[in-house]
Amino acid sequence: MKHHSSVSIAVGIVEDDAQTRKILARWIARAPGFQVAGEWSNAEAALAPLGELRPNVVLMDINLPGINGVEAVRKLKPVLQQTQFVMLTVYEDADHIYDALAAGATGYLLKETPRAELVNALQEVNQGGSPMTSNIARKVVQSFCQTQQSPLPPGALPLN
Repeated sequence: MKHHSSVSIAVGIVEDDAQTRKILARWIARAPGFQVAGEWSNAEAALAPLGELRPNVVLMDINLPGINGVEAVRKLKPVLQQTQFVMLTVYEDADHIYDALAAGATGYLLKETPRAELVNALQEVNQGGSPMTSNIARKVVQSFCQTQQSPLPPGALPLN
């Protein structure tokens, strides 16, 4: 058996629901090319270890007790610039989505996302993509259309 830890994608999980967290950890541990960097039930417990472990991807529940997922990403992203944060949520409301993206999240998935789709999303985000369930992407597009009042001057590049 060849040792290929260098290519495996390390994933941290921050999720307060114990059962969901166990399922996610099991899915990731079993997926080829993945490993679980660690799992925590709240942001307070996760902040320091995540800063040291520097996983490739963090699955972050939005609705955490205490410091919520969006705040946690806002604190961690400046420290973990190479880490991709994927929000897990039961909500699809636009405000949560923008807050998370503004804080530095790269992906946004619903908790009922099936296993294969979740693993694909983790691969995608690690390869530079921005995985979102299609109805979430639709909300982002719709609100973008609503807020885009003035056209950009020619030659101006939106998004950093």
